[in-house]
Amino acid sequence: MLQKIGAFLDTFFRPLERFVHQYILGPFRWLLDKIDPFAEKIEGTVFKKILQIAIFPVFMILTVYVGFEMVKDGYTSRTFVDTIIMFLILGFIFAPLERLIPYSKKWIKDDETPVDIMLFFGSKLWGDYINVPLRLGTMAVVVQEISPTIGQEIWPTNLHPILQVFLLLTVADFFRYWYHRWMHESEFMWRWHAVHHSSERLYWFNGTRSHPLEYTISGLLWAIPFAFIKAPVEIVFVTGLVGRVIGRFQHTNMDVLLGPFDYIFSSPKNHRYHHSKKIHEGNSNYGGDVIIWDHLFGTFHMPKGEKPGDDIGINAMPNYPKTFIGLMLAPFTYGSIKKEAERIAVEDSKESSRDLAELPADK
Repeated sequence: MLQKIGAFLDTFFRPLERFVHQYILGPFRWLLDKIDPFAEKIEGTVFKKILQIAIFPVFMILTVYVGFEMVKDGYTSRTFVDTIIMFLILGFIFAPLERLIPYSKKWIKDDETPVDIMLFFGSKLWGDYINVPLRLGTMAVVVQEISPTIGQEIWPTNLHPILQVFLLLTVADFFRYWYHRWMHESEFMWRWHAVHHSSERLYWFNGTRSHPLEYTISGLLWAIPFAFIKAPVEIVFVTGLVGRVIGRFQHTNMDVLLGPFDYIFSSPKNHRYHHSKKIHEGNSNYGGDVIIWDHLFGTFHMPKGEKPGDDIGINAMPNYPKTFIGLMLAPFTYGSIKKEAERIAVEDSKESSRDLAELPADK
């Protein structure tokens, strides 16, 4: 039944995906193509090395500075508008840099981008009108039922604001780490999280590729600890900005060199292993913003002297949906997707056996 509904809805959404790819992204693609010759010219230069090393710390410093400037008069409607403008600017910076210093030329192809854009707006609408009210309601109920005074003296407001931001980033990521790990180790939770891992390329925007219901569950789980942390709203806001910028870097196709930051933050290098098709690599590096909890709980993976590959996605399910509607329904049709994947694996195994049998025998 769901597959029939999906096929019907696809007749409306597939043309929209093609329209976005051809007419919305087309002009941007044409402009970005003009950067490729410059990428070849700077190869092996000191300029490229400086870019690779400096981009991440510069962006982090600017994000903290701009974030505190946005809330110096409190959180207002202007803060909301400034946040949107900031992330539009980030896109206009990240996209060209991914063409100037790409990690993988295979990931430059943008055929998945229309689906990512539709997922972003779908999740945005769901989040603003369903997820946020649910999370706020949960926080209010939990605090009221247990005690409105718990947590008031916990948060160290005497610390420097920048230290408070990175402390909150680390504390919040503790809960995110375990939720993320649960999504990988439980098949029921994986059916939702697989949507995020369905992408076969990493680039600055596809960190937003997630099923809306995954946001709802995570939002409810994170609401409870946040209800008792009670950090100042300015600290929470700036921490959120920093986390989003880390998310852009985490999925970027820029060939950046972070050095010691690879062992502190969830960085492009260690996160590429997390998206690997190899299970022992994919089930690692669960940190969303920092990688500290992976070190402590034994799930950090980044072998010295190696580079993560660019073959990513869901290896066990080559038939996993690629369209917007297919991904929206995937958690609910996961059982049939899995059975079809197993049938394909059996047929491929038989085909390989036939190919081996047809090889000439050694004389």
